[in-house]
Amino acid sequence: MPEARISWRGFTMNRRTVAMVEAAEQLYHSKFAILQGSYNAGGVEASAGTHDGGGAVDVDVRTKSAAQRVAVVKALREVGFAAWLRTPAQGTWPYHVHAIAVGDKDLSRGAAVQVAEYHRKLNGLANHGKDDGPAGYYGMTWELYLKAHPPKKHKIVA
Repeated sequence: MPEARISWRGFTMNRRTVAMVEAAEQLYHSKFAILQGSYNAGGVEASAGTHDGGGAVDVDVRTKSAAQRVAVVKALREVGFAAWLRTPAQGTWPYHVHAIAVGDKDLSRGAAVQVAEYHRKLNGLANHGKDDGPAGYYGMTWELYLKAHPPKKHKIVA
């Protein structure tokens, strides 16, 4: 069954992807500026169809330092995204972090291929280069993250 689509910060995504982004923002201690969401068929040619389905998000990091860019990638990977820093040297795009939610039910074919590449420690680009992001998160999923970090339950005081 496909994921329910919602509008969030002006972009179409599903609730699982939004929850993942929000958790990554908490780890990073700041909100992300979103460049592109999910379900954006034909929206950005340079995305090669990876945003056509669910689970995809691009985060603007043009104004961030090199260390901050790596921290954004790390936060996204910690919650279960296959995430990479994309640079102008790699293609016709500005600095941004491209992220695909591992295990999303609505991934496009291109996004599913990128997740497989991520698990092989590759960069998810057509050149099949080595992953250059923070290592150690290749097996992480949203569900594993939630199991290790259950949402805090608020006590009701009568």
